[in-house]
Amino acid sequence: MSINSIKLISWNIKGISNKVKRYKVLSHLRSLSCDVAMLQEVHVKETEVMKLRQRWVGQVFSSPGNGAILIISGYLQNQKCTLVNIYAPNTGQIDFLSSLTVVLPKFAGDPILVGGDFNMTGDPLLDRSKRPLPSDRALSAAFTEFKNTLALTDVWRTLNPMTREYSFYSKVHNSYSRIDFLLLPKELLENVIDSQIHRIIISDHAPVPESIVKDLLCPRGNVGWEYLAYTCII
Repeated sequence: MSINSIKLISWNIKGISNKVKRYKVLSHLRSLSCDVAMLQEVHVKETEVMKLRQRWVGQVFSSPGNGAILIISGYLQNQKCTLVNIYAPNTGQIDFLSSLTVVLPKFAGDPILVGGDFNMTGDPLLDRSKRPLPSDRALSAAFTEFKNTLALTDVWRTLNPMTREYSFYSKVHNSYSRIDFLLLPKELLENVIDSQIHRIIISDHAPVPESIVKDLLCPRGNVGWEYLAYTCII
């Protein structure tokens, strides 16, 4: 982490119950100077979640059961904000987004930072290595409506309007796609100093990090977190 920034990373790790894999994931996050990690498909029992809290890892929160969304309200330094970690279903994504547009406005008084595996592309023409799927147009339209409703922006795409990079590899279809996102309020766009898609490693997804200028988002103090609440949608 740069002294002047906070790095958030979203990463579908496709299981972390194996001790060796857990060590690799945590070590890689540390090598990326991660401050806040939004992990999906952790696949550990609720009683085992604290195994993630090792050495440099601080607080750990999880959704019970097979929750598709984890909402944490708290503080990054002195700025209250809401972190939303999403793992969207493989089907019914439009209904899922509709549910989110009902839930998330309850937290709209503070900046909302959304990360996760949405299981859909934002732009089918740019976000797939092969031709778009029949469902892509409707899903892309729903994703755009979701972002507009909550005044969120896909920072990586905004900074790379015509670039083709992918966050997920499907072995079954031998294809790549960009289905993992970090979405920030539009007013925070000028605070972003870096947005990347790292190489696909350990999992079949790539870590997706963004660095935000600390002095603008979080005026003073050390990176900290005060847990307030979570909501889980099954």
